Amino acid sequence: MNPAAATRQKSIDEIREADQNFSILSEKQGMAKAFTTYAADDVIKLNDGAAPTVGFDSLRAQMSRLPTNGSVLTWQVLKADAAQSGELGYTFGQWMLTKKDDSVKRTVSYGVYMTVWKRQRNGQWRFVLDGGNSTPEPK
Repeated sequence: MNPAAATRQKSIDEIREADQNFSILSEKQGMAKAFTTYAADDVIKLNDGAAPTVGFDSLRAQMSRLPTNGSVLTWQVLKADAAQSGELGYTFGQWMLTKKDDSVKRTVSYGVYMTVWKRQRNGQWRFVLDGGNSTPEPK
């Protein structure tokens, strides 16, 4: 494998791992912790039916308003890719949101997402753009 291809493949593997760890953190410590841990300072989060959230401080404020009712968001990477430079990449996958209401009834929603990742100066991957939409339950 030539050096450029090796750099790209290493970045793809790192982005996939970052995305999986992002989901694990969401499952274990909640969406607010996960999103604020993995977001870049210049993040843009696309919101269904609302204006995008722009910037880390706005994202943190948005996440602080999430209900703490035991909702759990997890996702699975289906595809990851990166630029040959190894500085930018994306993930695409499926998400699942499990909510509990006051009667402890569970409802599950499904969807797809895309996340754009950028290598930071310290070498860590942080997302700069994230969005998704709901879909029927996967078969």
